[in-house]
Order: sequence, then C-alpha cells, then structure tokens
Amino acid sequence: MLDQRSVPIKHDPIDAPDFELDSPTVPTAKLLAVIGGAVLLIPILIAVVVFVNRPSPSTPTKVYSAPSTPYSYPTPSSWSVSTDVPEKPAPVVNYQPRITWDGPNDIEHFEDPEVDITSVSHLTSEEVKSTVFKNRIVKLKVVINTEGEIDTVETISGHPLLVDAATASAKRSIFRSRSRPTTRILTYTFRVLKD
Repeated sequence: MLDQRSVPIKHDPIDAPDFELDSPTVPTAKLLAVIGGAVLLIPILIAVVVFVNRPSPSTPTKVYSAPSTPYSYPTPSSWSVSTDVPEKPAPVVNYQPRITWDGPNDIEHFEDPEVDITSVSHLTSEEVKSTVFKNRIVKLKVVINTEGEIDTVETISGHPLLVDAATASAKRSIFRSRSRPTTRILTYTFRVLKD
C-alpha cells in the first residue's frame, strides 16, 4: 500500500508587479509641451480672425425688418408656386434688304441694315410683320461728300424702326470719291422672307 503522507509542495517566490509610473522621457515631455502650446494657441488665433473680420464702423450694417405676417420663414423655391410671368420670346422676322438709288452705280461698300425690334417685343412675330414691315420701303435723302462718305441723312418716308436701320446702314456705306458733294435719294426695300 501506498503511504499517504502529505508532501509539502514547494513554490517558487513570484515578484510582485511594479505599479509605479515611470517618469516621462525627454521626447514625451517635449511632445506634451507642443500639444499644450497648440491648445492654448488655437483660441488666440480664432480671436484674431474674428477681430480682423469684424465690420468697420464706417461700413453700414444691413438691417432686416421683421416680417409683417406671423410665422413667416423662408421656404425653398421648389415648394412654392412662382407668380412670375415667363418672359415672352422676342419676335423674329427674317428679311432681306435691297438698296437702290438715283444716279450712277458708284457704291463701293453697302452695309446691310439690321432692324432692332426689341422695342416691340410685346408683339408677336406676325404682328411685327403686319405693322413694322407693312410699309417695307424706306426713302432717305443723303449728302455724299468728296471722299464718298455720307455726311447727312434726312428721312423721307418709312416706319421708324426701319428708318433707324436704314440710316445706320447708310452712314456706314461708302460711295466712290467725287469732285464735289452730291445729293442722292436712297431707297431701302425690306422684303420679308417666308419662315
């Protein structure tokens, strides 16, 4: 039989853990100093930016009045129905100008007239054709100087919009040079083209 005596178990001694904190090393101390400085510097920089960007006393400040209706607040434009009337497209008239004059064929440069119909943009294209281009002939009395340029332009007949276009065209047109000033009657015909 076995002898059941108790044998004492021998344990090796275990060192207790060291719970003391090591003192920070020199690089860690420098890093903490930099972080602390940055934390202190940020509020100072914010204060400087706010001070520099504040409005000067000479700059008038915008004053907004309170809305006249209670609970008035801006709503996105997609939520509301627009009350603006959409702009009507400008009328379009296709035309071809032709110029004739009394006297010899001595024109060197003919400037095409451009009719500006923005002042009658409230009319449709058909209305412009039936009013402005109804009497499509413009007659001008011009004085051509010795260099072939037109000095003076006098209106004989025509719709004011067509007269303006013909007058601007005549002033930019060039005739051959001559020995003395000459008076001519220029006739502009504005033929409306089919669309």
